[in-house]
Amino acid sequence: MATAVAVAALACGCTGATEPKGSDARPSADDIPVVDSEACEEVRTGIEAFNLGDYDGTVEHFGAALPLAREHDDGSTMASELIEAVRYYAALDAELYPEAARTSPEFAKYKAITLGQCMPVGREESESPGSDV
Repeated sequence: MATAVAVAALACGCTGATEPKGSDARPSADDIPVVDSEACEEVRTGIEAFNLGDYDGTVEHFGAALPLAREHDDGSTMASELIEAVRYYAALDAELYPEAARTSPEFAKYKAITLGQCMPVGREESESPGSDV
């Protein structure tokens, strides 16, 4: 899944109400760009598992990403698309991954969404999420 793909860089700057700043203040899901979210961390780990041929691990990480993506749902089209893509990969049987990756239009569609939102073009591979904050 980490093959070169022409994907628009879709970094969501989703923000919502913020808590007062202070030593006890923790950012809410709405305050964290989706690319830096726990959901995208699980997506990236799932992609890595896929690239290693660990399809059971892929399903597991996308399953873990689903509730995290839902937490980040701000009602936008991008959030809905990410949830739909993560749901697809979480529900896909592990043994079907290799064939789906080669032939499925849905797999390709959701690949573009997950890569576009969680691994946007221009973000260096060695760059860790949140490093520019």
